[in-house]
Amino acid sequence: MISDKVQEQRLRQKNTVIVTDYYDNGAARTRSSDHTKADDVRSGVILAKKYFLRGKMVHQETEFNPGMLYSFVFPKLANGQIRCPNCGGTGENALFEEGCPYCGAYYNMEYQSELLGSRDHSDYVIEERKVILIPLLLIMTVFIALGIGVSLLTGRTATVFDYGKGALIGGIIGGLVFLCYAVHKYRAALTQQEITKKREQDVILTRFRRDLTASGLTMGEFANCLNLGLRDYYFGSDSEQTRDVVDFDVLEYRDQQVSSGEGETYVTAGVRLRLVSAEGEQIRSEIRQKRIRMKKGHSAGLHMRPGLNISTCPYCGASVDLTSRRCTYCGTAFLFERPLNMEQVYE
Repeated sequence: MISDKVQEQRLRQKNTVIVTDYYDNGAARTRSSDHTKADDVRSGVILAKKYFLRGKMVHQETEFNPGMLYSFVFPKLANGQIRCPNCGGTGENALFEEGCPYCGAYYNMEYQSELLGSRDHSDYVIEERKVILIPLLLIMTVFIALGIGVSLLTGRTATVFDYGKGALIGGIIGGLVFLCYAVHKYRAALTQQEITKKREQDVILTRFRRDLTASGLTMGEFANCLNLGLRDYYFGSDSEQTRDVVDFDVLEYRDQQVSSGEGETYVTAGVRLRLVSAEGEQIRSEIRQKRIRMKKGHSAGLHMRPGLNISTCPYCGASVDLTSRRCTYCGTAFLFERPLNMEQVYE
């Protein structure tokens, strides 16, 4: 996601612009990371992301989690103030111009409750078909060889035309045989193994939602905080593993769990993550499997009002004004706790 100034700084360093197409309430919307296009998106799914390097489109992604709805509009309250849908913090409109001053959210995500399971069972079948290349090559090789052999044995010559005719006939027959094989194999997977996988994921997701609710959290807060934590992880450091990353998308959640211990609430989840990197004159993407651990915060949902908004700096303990965004004593810039705070990202 194009989230905020932190990612924009990385994109400028890499001379990269991301143009994202959304489908929102029956209309197409577009937002670009350089703000040349900034349509309001109130509840939309992502259709495509186009990556431009020095003004030229060099990469495009079209696979996204269809259960996620994205919004770049903070809902206003009756008194004219703004409320962050992620952490519940409220305040003057001007305080939210660069994102929520409490949790740092610039976009908001909500999971469509009617789409149980993060992926449809047909998606699993498509993924399984990645192993289709070996049987395809074997079948086509065998039948093309047989076609050439029959053509040479039944013909009176052995010209290039005879080889070509045999290969063509063998290829056609091999293609038909492979089609019958694929329909039988993957139709069975669609109606048996893959539907079972989908149902297992539905059970996990339903239990996870129930446990989140019991802990005072929502699926939207989980999705937002996970993305915000990954944003900080990839764009907030300059390590060898992160310095080339310009964008990421969480494509799937797996094995989500809520647990408690020593008075704290923890949320862990496996994610299938796509990382997009800019290296020299190229944009490349890769799929990574990560395990995420987050801890429930205790001070999210604060309210800003006109005048002084005094709280305690989480770093040095001094009393500071919330609107300063930087401690006047220790000089540290800070955000107040989110509903869930990232603790660990690991393989």
